[in-house]
Amino acid sequence: MKRIAINTFLLFHLATIFCWAMPLNSRLVTSARPLIAPYMAWSGLAQGWNLFAPNPLAMNNRIEAEITYHDGQKGFWKFKNPQDYGYLKRYTLERQHKFGFDSLENNSFAYLRPDAARYIARLNNTMDDNPPVSVTLVSYQSKIAPPGSGLPEPWTRKVLYTYSVKAGDLK
Repeated sequence: MKRIAINTFLLFHLATIFCWAMPLNSRLVTSARPLIAPYMAWSGLAQGWNLFAPNPLAMNNRIEAEITYHDGQKGFWKFKNPQDYGYLKRYTLERQHKFGFDSLENNSFAYLRPDAARYIARLNNTMDDNPPVSVTLVSYQSKIAPPGSGLPEPWTRKVLYTYSVKAGDLK
């Protein structure tokens, strides 16, 4: 029974990855994608082909948190940007980076924002007498200018979520 369960899961997992990742638009693959999307998002394996032609990504995205402490002091926390590190470290950070812009920024996954804010509050609870009282998740986006255009790439700021930290959140 155990062997059957493992083989069934492996077959399901490989089939979902195939249907999700292959750039095919057959009727079977196209109809399967909406059904497997929740599993792919949950597992963190969702991958798109939007990095490639003919319509590559046209926006730079980053998510930061603004932390307000008990005494009114402000602090800032950023998801690590893979491009700021060497290739080996970059590989390990990509999942965190992807979580930020694929999940937290996407309104379909808004339910993840309170947990992310609590996590950030715990990470920044470094002063016993001055704990975080609120965490605001902020999205920054910038259109990528065409190569060689010399055009500026201004960033726009959008508040995604503000969380009021409770004492029990910091443990």
